[in-house]
Amino acid sequence: MAYSAVVYALDLSPPMADLIFDAGSKASKLSLAQEYIARMCEPKIQSGRKSEHVGLVSFGGRTHNQAHSAWVDEHGDDDAPYTSISSDVAIQSAKPKMLEVLMNLEVGEDEGNPVGALMVALDMIEQHKHTKRWSIEIRLVTDGESGFVQEEYEDAMTRLDVLGVKLIVVGIGFDDPACPIDKTKSKAKRLSEKFWRAFVKGLHERMSRTTDSELFLPRLLVFQPELEEARRPHPATTEGTVSGIHLYIGAAGVDPDAAISIPMQYSKATMKARPPSLSKTWKTAVDVQAPTRGTEASQILSQIESQGAPASAISGKINRHMLYYICKAEAPAPSQISVSATQSQRIEDDADFILPGQTQTQTQTQSQTEAEEELVEKEDLVKAWRFGSSLIPVEADTFEPLPTQKGIEVLGFIPQAHVRKYMLIGEVRYLWPDLGSSRAQIQFSAFVSALFTTGLVAITRFVTRDNAEPALGVAIPQIDYLGDDKRLDLMYWIRLPFADDEHKFWFPSLDKYVSTTGKEITEHPYIPTREQCGLMDELVAGMDLDAVPPPGELPDSEDEEGFGTWFSSARAVNPTIHRLKEAILHASLNVPLGPPHPEITQYFNTPAETVERIEKVSERLKDALDIKKVPPRQRRQAGNETLADNEGFLDIDNLFGAGSSNVVKDEPASPAKKTEADVKAKVEDEKKKTELKSEPVSPVKARPKPGRLVSNESPLEDYRRLVQGEGDMFRKAITDLAAVVRENVAASFSRQAFPLALECLEAMRATALTFEEVETYNAAVDELEQAVKAQGFKHPDFWDHFEKAGSRVARISEDEAEAALEEEEYD
Repeated sequence: MAYSAVVYALDLSPPMADLIFDAGSKASKLSLAQEYIARMCEPKIQSGRKSEHVGLVSFGGRTHNQAHSAWVDEHGDDDAPYTSISSDVAIQSAKPKMLEVLMNLEVGEDEGNPVGALMVALDMIEQHKHTKRWSIEIRLVTDGESGFVQEEYEDAMTRLDVLGVKLIVVGIGFDDPACPIDKTKSKAKRLSEKFWRAFVKGLHERMSRTTDSELFLPRLLVFQPELEEARRPHPATTEGTVSGIHLYIGAAGVDPDAAISIPMQYSKATMKARPPSLSKTWKTAVDVQAPTRGTEASQILSQIESQGAPASAISGKINRHMLYYICKAEAPAPSQISVSATQSQRIEDDADFILPGQTQTQTQTQSQTEAEEELVEKEDLVKAWRFGSSLIPVEADTFEPLPTQKGIEVLGFIPQAHVRKYMLIGEVRYLWPDLGSSRAQIQFSAFVSALFTTGLVAITRFVTRDNAEPALGVAIPQIDYLGDDKRLDLMYWIRLPFADDEHKFWFPSLDKYVSTTGKEITEHPYIPTREQCGLMDELVAGMDLDAVPPPGELPDSEDEEGFGTWFSSARAVNPTIHRLKEAILHASLNVPLGPPHPEITQYFNTPAETVERIEKVSERLKDALDIKKVPPRQRRQAGNETLADNEGFLDIDNLFGAGSSNVVKDEPASPAKKTEADVKAKVEDEKKKTELKSEPVSPVKARPKPGRLVSNESPLEDYRRLVQGEGDMFRKAITDLAAVVRENVAASFSRQAFPLALECLEAMRATALTFEEVETYNAAVDELEQAVKAQGFKHPDFWDHFEKAGSRVARISEDEAEAALEEEEYD
């Protein structure tokens, strides 16, 4: 397992607030740098591995580092080193909290010193507990627009070389190191680029004396290509778990002298990747009202909740708990009871259906539910196998399992050509000899060479542990030449289907047609002609993806890693997994989710070059095969879809009098018959009344906390409904909304709840001025200030946003209150 620690140094100097072009829009350099660091940390946070540590240093903003604090404690503030440098996140396992700290960083007021930031980062690395197995890296992101003192660059070089720290400088707006510096840039930026080129070159010469690996040597990179690379979907590199096993050739029980046992190791070569699991839930500030449960279930759940996290936690791990009940069958109804009486009795017994005029208490309902269900312990359950329409219970120890021994037993050999491709199912495993046994390596290498030269594969029985279920598989030899006379011998093991796993499907020949009389027909619409076969071959050849280069590459360019074709399994990422990762990252950073990366949707459509190449042959093939567009399906009664003005109404007299045509119905005496227009007007009137009475179906509304009228999910909508409704509810509405604002700000991830909180305060202030609740609003603001400035509050910077909002949310003065009162009296 690889151990790594990366410290990110971020420039917060004032020029970082400038806007630059990015993906067709403009964004500040600081926001793009924050996105870059967040995307670099996202895989480490998703993996959750404790072997990957990260840290964060910023320069150009506030001053918070150990070297500066030690100097101030001893010498005072005079000539204190490393000012405007902050150690924001100590080196530790990657956690979402780091992203919150990163995204909350703002542009500072001073010009930061990147060399001083390197010294502070090196101090953090020296204090971090690690061994020589760790790979340490510092990644500095700056735009180079600020001037800085360069007197400590020699000390920084020496410390980087001694500690073996890899330095990567990512310059925003820098030119490629192989190209000359653009002279139209500002003087400070030109000097900064020259300094970093010389710094990286000198450090490279120093460190190359002890190592020639590019993995440990410093580099100077351009920011924009690095950001585009960070935005690309990157498959997670997973190291397979290595397990030990023996390979048996021959039967030791039959001929021990001829049997061979080779100690082996195996690991998974492929495994189905799954999207991130939703193993945790988010608890909002609203109390969730659980439904009524039985006595046993309520006691068990209350016990689980008492052992869980504190009530103040906003997230927690979900543990599934299962309860088993036996539903008692109801007594059969007597034969003399009619069907209607039986149904009525069932309706009366059901707690969800209560007849009019009847009442039923919650205690009675709960007692009836407990009487119908019986709690059963899991230890008392026995599995049963279905045999026809019966269930046969079988105890766990009724049958002895098949005696199997852990290992890979070779059953025999067959030519590799006899293994049909459709038989290879399941996951693929690597097989290689025990690296600690030279004898095993020689035996295995000879075994692989014999199979490879003869073109045979081994049919094996794979058992992962004693008495486990055996699996039938094929071991395919593989010899890889790594260069410099180095050869790697290994095997791939793939599961084969048993006879019970294989499904047969037979279909007639595609080039031979026999009539019902047994006569062979050579020309038939079902038999393809030579012209049709030739056009189909031309279509298949035109859709060859090997001739299509990857997106963004020229047709003549060849990639050293074998990415020279449009399709490559190494670049074919799972769209579901990576789109969900993008959604999780954007949700955690409170940024709107944009369109997916082009590489995620690359295989959604055929390449444009291929479509253009086969356009003509496709048209010819359509004519040859007589392919026509399927006409749309016609509805049977298409003529009745549009009704006339006098249609769509039921005539009750005609409906019930249609069966008795001989009966003459007397018309009632009336001053005049209702005309067709009168009937239509009456129906339209009834229709309008129905539309007025009906209300649209709305989703389930959020429930406020007990004793409140304003919910935490939709506080502003609930507040406006109270203020605009009937009754004097202004004071209650302001008090409840103030409590909700405090809770939502305290439970907010990052600053996503700040805008809504300020909008709520603005609405409260307007209500207080209009309805003479000035004291209520001022008291609410005082309580909010005390809560925010209290020690331990999660977001103390909310009060800075409150003060920036100004008069929109400020306390109401006496002059404002009197002016509002006079204006109301004047109106």
